[in-house]
Amino acid sequence: MLEKEKSRRIVDELLMYFFSHDIKQLSIELDFPKEGFHAKIQGQCEELPEDIYDFLEMLNTPPDLNLENYYDELLGGSQSHHEEEDYYLLGSMINKADIIYTDHLLTIQIFRKYFNS
Repeated sequence: MLEKEKSRRIVDELLMYFFSHDIKQLSIELDFPKEGFHAKIQGQCEELPEDIYDFLEMLNTPPDLNLENYYDELLGGSQSHHEEEDYYLLGSMINKADIIYTDHLLTIQIFRKYFNS
């Protein structure tokens, strides 16, 4: 799978998290420098989702290059909701994730290092 396609799928999964928590007024920033892929997703929410710190922990699961080829099969097709194990899988595709919450604005920033550039 090409890196930009992997990046699109990662952003899709992050958007699903925002949608499932009814976070509004979304904005997305993407950047593709030589070292990897950066994404920043923001949205308005009155309070942090209860599972946000568990979600952050799952996103910071150490990368597993062996799962790269099985990513689509393991996450399945288009779903409207994911189980906890799915987010651990997503985390295995990401090198670093951070969460910022200020003035009812939730921001998730992720970085994925390119391994096959």
